Amino acid sequence: MIARAALALLCLAACGAPPPADRPIPPPPPVDAAVDAPPPDPATAALLAALAEQRDQACACTDAACADEAAALAVQWGLDHPDVVRAATPTPAEQAAAQALLEAAEHCLDRWLGTGSPHPDH
Repeated sequence: MIARAALALLCLAACGAPPPADRPIPPPPPVDAAVDAPPPDPATAALLAALAEQRDQACACTDAACADEAAALAVQWGLDHPDVVRAATPTPAEQAAAQALLEAAEHCLDRWLGTGSPHPDH
């Protein structure tokens, strides 16, 4: 009978029985975004990299001809990579980053092309 009680206590302890009342339950470990974050989406990473490159090209322009070429290259990238655009599943933070990259490129192009962007100056 004592052996059964000891076995039952051992099973309860091994199966996660609550700690004794004199020991408080430790808090869960903090969330580490670098460790606990979902793996990056390769399509979204490729899209963000392309947008950053397009922004850099647009902002390096010093005349309207360069801005025309940068805008054409950006459009062509989208036409050449529809699979990447469709496969991208950005998080809200990545969506915000993409929007910021687009607006920055547009702002730089507007300096030379004067397209009258509806976005406020940055």
